[in-house]
Amino acid sequence: MGRQINYYMGYNDFLSVAQAALDSGCIIYRHQFENGHWKLIKGTDIDIVIPECISYYFYLPELGEFLIRNCNGNQHISNETGLNVIEAGFSSVAHGKQRHITGNRLYVTSGLYNEDEEWIPRDDRLTKIYNKLVRIVKKIAPSKEMEAFVVNPVYAGQKKLRKEYISTEFYLLVKDNDYTLC
Repeated sequence: MGRQINYYMGYNDFLSVAQAALDSGCIIYRHQFENGHWKLIKGTDIDIVIPECISYYFYLPELGEFLIRNCNGNQHISNETGLNVIEAGFSSVAHGKQRHITGNRLYVTSGLYNEDEEWIPRDDRLTKIYNKLVRIVKKIAPSKEMEAFVVNPVYAGQKKLRKEYISTEFYLLVKDNDYTLC
């Protein structure tokens, strides 16, 4: 369990969110494919955020060590590190025959159980940063009521109104150019 906000926002807009995380004392991690495996690399400035990678971890070092686990040569964050990060990313856009925009989110876990099965809650410092980033997301991608296709196959082809956090750039793609939200 945790808290999250789902949104549709592009790379350029996401840079503002990432910069706010850096300004709040976070280090940013992302995956990079090297020598046939996924590696986690870190950055302390905005150059770590690149258009080719849509998912990031905003890590607050004062909360604990960033622990990496290896699985078949690929690096992932450990479960314990999940208490020290906010997962974040920006949307991807498919411009081909199937024109769609894939959403992304800010996510922070509520806590986790340690080896002794004791609950360790998320630190309030991370919650404050998460809330700050949510406010920025809501400014960049305000809530709009949109007509969208229902994903449930029982209602395939039907449309309904739903509220989405979406940037102006993507709102116009959906409204004027028949892109769909995924």
